[in-house]
Amino acid sequence: MKTEKKQDHISVSAVVVTWNSIRDIEFCLNSLLTQTVKLKTILIIDNASQDGTPDLIRQKFPTVELEERENNEGFARGNNIGFAKSDTNWILTLNPDACISPDFVSVLLEAAESNPKLGMIGGKLLRVNDLDAGSNGTHKSKIIDSTGIEIFKSRRVRDRGMGEEDHGQYDSDERVFGICAGAALYKREMLRDVAISGEIFPERFFAYYEDADLAWRAWRRGWEAWFIPKAVGWHRRGGSSTGSRYSRELTHRNRLWMITRNEPLSQTLSNFPTFILHEILMFLRMLRFPYLFQASFKAFSGWAGSVQERMKLMDTSSDSPPFKSGIGFEAGKIKQSVANSLSKFSG
Repeated sequence: MKTEKKQDHISVSAVVVTWNSIRDIEFCLNSLLTQTVKLKTILIIDNASQDGTPDLIRQKFPTVELEERENNEGFARGNNIGFAKSDTNWILTLNPDACISPDFVSVLLEAAESNPKLGMIGGKLLRVNDLDAGSNGTHKSKIIDSTGIEIFKSRRVRDRGMGEEDHGQYDSDERVFGICAGAALYKREMLRDVAISGEIFPERFFAYYEDADLAWRAWRRGWEAWFIPKAVGWHRRGGSSTGSRYSRELTHRNRLWMITRNEPLSQTLSNFPTFILHEILMFLRMLRFPYLFQASFKAFSGWAGSVQERMKLMDTSSDSPPFKSGIGFEAGKIKQSVANSLSKFSG
C-alpha cells in the first residue's frame, strides 16, 4: 500500500515497435496489461508488418493504441514516434519478443523514487526460447540476456552478462553505463534533455546501438542509469534480423557513428592500444564478411554529420563513462574469429 501511494503521482506509458511480430506480440502485450502499476497508455508503432500483426492486435487487444506506418521506418524512429505521443513522467520501451514480470514497472519506479539524477533504469533480462502465446512462458531459461549495457576502452558495447548462466552474480542494485532498450524505463525529463535536433534515438541508425548512443548522451549530461535485479523480464532475441548480414552491417556502422557523436577523436585515442587492437580484429572480421567494408565506408561518409550532432549537445558532466578494461571480446572468441577470417582470406 505504501508503494502505491508513492506512485500515485507517477504516470507510465509503454511503447512497443513491431515488425512482423505476430509470433511474440500476444505474450508481450499480456505482460504489459498485467502490470501491478497501471500503464496510462500502451502504444504500438507497427512498421508495415506483412504477417497480420496489426490485425491480431486490433482483434485481441482493443484497448491498446495502434499506429500503422506505411513503411518500415526502423526501431529508432518507431520509438521516437511513440515517445512523442506519450505524455507521461516515465516511458517503458519493450521489444515485441520480450515480456516482463507483473511487478517489473513497480519495482523500477520504487528504486528510482529517491534519485533525481536517475534517467534510465532496467531489470534483469533472461533468455526465453519461445514467446508464443500458447507456451505460457514455459520455455523461460536461466541464461542471461542483459543486466545493463557496458562499454569498454575499445568503445565496444555489449549487454552485460549475456550468455552467462544466472547464479546470482548480478543480484545487486548497480549503476551501469546504460540499459538495453529491449526493456527499459526512461524518465521523460532525461529524454528531452539529451535529444539532438528533436531526436531521442538517432533515426539514421535505423536499429542497433541506438540505446547505447542514448546512454552515452545521458552520461554526458549527468544522468544516471541503474540496474535493479528484482525486476525480471525475458527476451527471445532475434525477433527481427539479429545475426543477419543486415544486422552486422548496421552494428558495424552504428558503433562508429556512436563514437563520433559522443566524443572527439583525441579522446577516443587516449585509449589507443586497446582501440586499435579492436579495429584490427574488426578488419579481420571484414575479411570474413567483405560487405562490412561498405558499412565502414558509410560510417566514414557520415563522419562530418556525426561531429555536427555531437557539437549540438553540450556536455554538462566532466565524468567519463565507465570504460572497462579490455576490448570486450573473450579470448576464445578472438582466436576463433581470427582463425575464421584468416582461413577465408587464405582460401
